[in-house]
Amino acid sequence: MMVSFAPVAFAEDGAGTGNGSATPSASSGLNLLASYDFSDGTATDTSGNGYNLTMNGGAKVEAFGDRNNNQALSLRGNGQYASFPDELFAKAGNSFTMEFAAKSRHADDGNYFSFSVGGSQQKYLFWYLSTKSTKFVISDNKWNNEQGFKTSLSNNDNIWHNYKLIVDGETLTMLRDGELVGYKANTGITMADLGSTAATIGKSLYSGDAYWSGAIDDIKIYQGADVTLPSSVTIVGDGVLDGALTMVENSATKLTATVSPENAISTDVTWESSKTSVATVGSDGTVTAVGEGTTTITATTKAGGVSASVDVTVKPLDPATVVQFDLDSAISAVNEATTENLPLISTGSKYGSTITWTSSNENVITGTDTNYQAPSVGSADPYKGAGVVTRPAYGDGDAAPVELTATAANADGSVTKTAKVSVIVKEKTREVPDEAYAAVTFLSDSDKTNGKTGEALYMSATEGNNFFSFKEINNSNPVIESYADTKGLRDPYVLKSHDGDKYYMIATDLKVSAQGWGQNQQYGSLKVEVWESKDMVNWTRTNAADGDTGIKINVDNAGMTWAPEAYWDDSLGAYVVFFSSRMYTDDTRSTAVTSTNTGYAYNVLLYCITRDFKTFTEPVMWQDTNYSRIDSTVIKVGDYYYRFTKNEESGAAGSYITNGKSTFLERSKVLTATTEEASPDTDPETGWQLLDQRILPFEGPEAIKLNAGDKYQNEAGDAMVIMADSGGYQPYMTSESALLSCDWNNRLSQTDGWHTQKDQNAGVSGYVYANGMPTPTRHGAFVNVPAAIAENMHRWTTANPTTPDATDSTTKLERGRDTLTATVTAKDGGNVAGSVVFTAGDWTETVKLNADGVATVTAPEGALGKVSKITAAYGGYTDNLVNVSDDAIEQTPDPDPTPDPTPDPDPTPAPTTKPGTTTTKKTAKKAAVVVNTGANVKGIALVAAILAIGGALAVLRRWKAAR
Repeated sequence: MMVSFAPVAFAEDGAGTGNGSATPSASSGLNLLASYDFSDGTATDTSGNGYNLTMNGGAKVEAFGDRNNNQALSLRGNGQYASFPDELFAKAGNSFTMEFAAKSRHADDGNYFSFSVGGSQQKYLFWYLSTKSTKFVISDNKWNNEQGFKTSLSNNDNIWHNYKLIVDGETLTMLRDGELVGYKANTGITMADLGSTAATIGKSLYSGDAYWSGAIDDIKIYQGADVTLPSSVTIVGDGVLDGALTMVENSATKLTATVSPENAISTDVTWESSKTSVATVGSDGTVTAVGEGTTTITATTKAGGVSASVDVTVKPLDPATVVQFDLDSAISAVNEATTENLPLISTGSKYGSTITWTSSNENVITGTDTNYQAPSVGSADPYKGAGVVTRPAYGDGDAAPVELTATAANADGSVTKTAKVSVIVKEKTREVPDEAYAAVTFLSDSDKTNGKTGEALYMSATEGNNFFSFKEINNSNPVIESYADTKGLRDPYVLKSHDGDKYYMIATDLKVSAQGWGQNQQYGSLKVEVWESKDMVNWTRTNAADGDTGIKINVDNAGMTWAPEAYWDDSLGAYVVFFSSRMYTDDTRSTAVTSTNTGYAYNVLLYCITRDFKTFTEPVMWQDTNYSRIDSTVIKVGDYYYRFTKNEESGAAGSYITNGKSTFLERSKVLTATTEEASPDTDPETGWQLLDQRILPFEGPEAIKLNAGDKYQNEAGDAMVIMADSGGYQPYMTSESALLSCDWNNRLSQTDGWHTQKDQNAGVSGYVYANGMPTPTRHGAFVNVPAAIAENMHRWTTANPTTPDATDSTTKLERGRDTLTATVTAKDGGNVAGSVVFTAGDWTETVKLNADGVATVTAPEGALGKVSKITAAYGGYTDNLVNVSDDAIEQTPDPDPTPDPTPDPDPTPAPTTKPGTTTTKKTAKKAAVVVNTGANVKGIALVAAILAIGGALAVLRRWKAAR
């Protein structure tokens, strides 16, 4: 889990409706009054408003190594303090917001002020921070009428955190690292009641108090307060139906409270059980069933007191209840419509019941393979062959609903239960060639860098089909910032779904600027943050029903869940998600597992399996060599998976990997094969064979194949760029064929000039200049995208979100004698679906396009020759991805046939004549019909008409002569 910085105890005024609804307070605009970043070694107001701090008693600005050597105001508690100009808080008035970073060395004795406004100990506003707690109050009668709150804090002893103090009329609010620490409404006192706007940092208004010992940095003071209170709460969780949950004794399940609106000052809640003898609930929403009965579990917002409840019924732990719980859980994980294989698990998620699936149409969704045998190497299929979908082709429409039946049984088969669910398998998506690239990265280890959030996700896209032409999007602002879990996002990875319908993005839940590196490897997050998008900019969480939160995929005795990535495994019909971690001997995470080689704690990699990036199997150890390794990335070339991984040791990691803090290369035909040793002697048919070391510098390796048509594509069409983050991404150019030929005796890293930086060029091998690489440059990922995706990324902003434009189409109509053929082509080179409407006079017919974008129809005899214009109109498709288009043939209609005269008693046989053709005595065969479009059609039709008229006149002359 992540140390969320939520307080151990929470203090608030208790004012709330308790009925699931409240009226948010109005927001007011924020106006920056003063800013102090201390970066030049002074306390100058960098806002330009002139509210410079005055240093007193030897207070000074100094650099702090635990804050990336940033300079900050340092107060040592021996008479040192700083004072603001009185005019500053006079200007701020009754509503202001103060943001800053701070740490405290002061013991929790309460007799000091860290920050205060006021002229005497009679009337004041003050905030203090100790190593264990914080307090924020306002008073108009000394300590006798202090209105506000005091809150215990964890992980606060001489540790930097980000704070926000908000005064909004008679309401006080405080946040730490984005988490609500305290909220007090209706204090009955405003800033105007204090009678003074004198303000200091580090000095109390009580003469006998101590001076504060601590440090403060990046202070910003705004006029105004922007406090949006929660308006509603919704509770969801595994097994929750219509506001009720049934559990069995000794079981546990997690509830999630979603607070609206998302931008509320706090989305945190407190949990309570009305009857703990039936079920208890933890601070994270985990409900534990204790004994038979009924209780109500209530979630109440920490700000505003809005609440929602779930009625929980606990039943005895009998086999029928156990089987039913596993069955309900399995059914609830199945979507009613899908573009992916389905997570039809074969083992119950809670109690391990055996689950078997049958399908009403195995050609569309497979059921359980009752004869399934796990492979000797690699992961067993957790679905045992079930849930593999066969999607209709693009343009054929969705498949008819398929009924799935799940049968759950206990261990001895004495109890079975069944349930059904109907699923629609969606048709395949439109395919478009990739002609651009997108990238997602993060900025820095700092909370703020040049005013921008450091640990957030930033995106770039190329300008056309040129890998080295990345430009930042969204005005260089983050596309996604985290307001959940650790409040930090790093090391993102993005991939296109197996069938190309969407993109998945997965990121590390980590905020180094708040908790540092050591804490985050021991008490780091067990979650990953996951989103999906059809266009790389408009993202939604895959687990949106759970609210704004990550998904726990790691085991409880793991220290962290870093650099998650994913790759498709054909043998499993699923995605394998892998990540770096450090293991501990038990769930307290107090004692690390140590290496038998080094004697120290070390990092390993685990994997789990998913089909929807919402439900994940339990993690399995993937790489444990008793040497520290992190940051794996995988790409498949031919039959082999190639894996780039960082050696996290400072030196050697076994007999072959001798270079520390750099990237090595392995390959295997089995993605989920485990690794216990790095060796070139490993058989890649069954394990991971070491191919190269120090192939890339440092960490965060990535690999991408270049698009066809990229200016840097090689003659063979198999060019690649591989790269690692070493103070920003350092690119190396290579090829698939080079990887295929690489082995320990033919190492890429030992080819001439591999590590010598050179110009980017087609066919180049090795280290190239980083011109045109994405910014920010820190650990991220790259993905091939269609041109329209990149074009939309460049115009998309948070303030004005856009979606990709539909591509134009061209329809070409061709005519045969009685046939018409329409060919529809999309400008972006992708396939097209839908129908074409053919029209000729009163005749019309609608024809579906085939897979090649062609529609053909045969018109009634003579229908095409009677009209001057024939049209074909393409009307687009239901997905609106391709614009409509049409084409027409203009022609001279065939003349009406002349009535036959009374025949001669013994006429000379006349040849048969049809409109548009002629026959002569010299012609023994029927004349060929030639039809084309445009001017050719008009000319041919005119000649044919003349010949037909000439033939008719000849017959008429013979008839007259016979008379």
